[in-house]
Amino acid sequence: MFLVRLEQLRNVGKNDIWREIIGKFIKAYPKILDQHDGSYELCHGAFYNVMTTDAKEDNVYEYHKKYIDVHCTISGVERIDGAFFTHFLGTGNFSDEKDAGFFSGIDEKDCTFYIEAGNCAIFMPYEVHKTLLFDNRTDEKVSRLKKAIIKIPYELWEKAC
Repeated sequence: MFLVRLEQLRNVGKNDIWREIIGKFIKAYPKILDQHDGSYELCHGAFYNVMTTDAKEDNVYEYHKKYIDVHCTISGVERIDGAFFTHFLGTGNFSDEKDAGFFSGIDEKDCTFYIEAGNCAIFMPYEVHKTLLFDNRTDEKVSRLKKAIIKIPYELWEKAC
């Protein structure tokens, strides 16, 4: 798990493909606030999903095998809880079609991130995360969020250019 400001996101990757994907996202970023919820292509098999929703008190944990998830908050503050994968071995289910595994009813938590607009959280495959949670540092239980989740094929992480 990494936390990074949007403008530094290009520097996280190991190769020119990562920088190209992130460059296209950064170029699109100013328009995302006005984009409808949905999926948008980038390049090299990468894409991003835009979603607008109310933050939740609780949610299920999820993980992925094929994609790196880059969660970028566009508006609002999102709390994301993370946990070590070993807490979940032998539980939950996984859909190869959706590249997503889910775990519900598990209270384990090893870290918490607060992602404000312009910040991103990066989750590598098998890094378990619980997203869309309200900011519990305040008394406000309802918070509207708009975010983009960049999905980058993991195989591109190690690929040399």
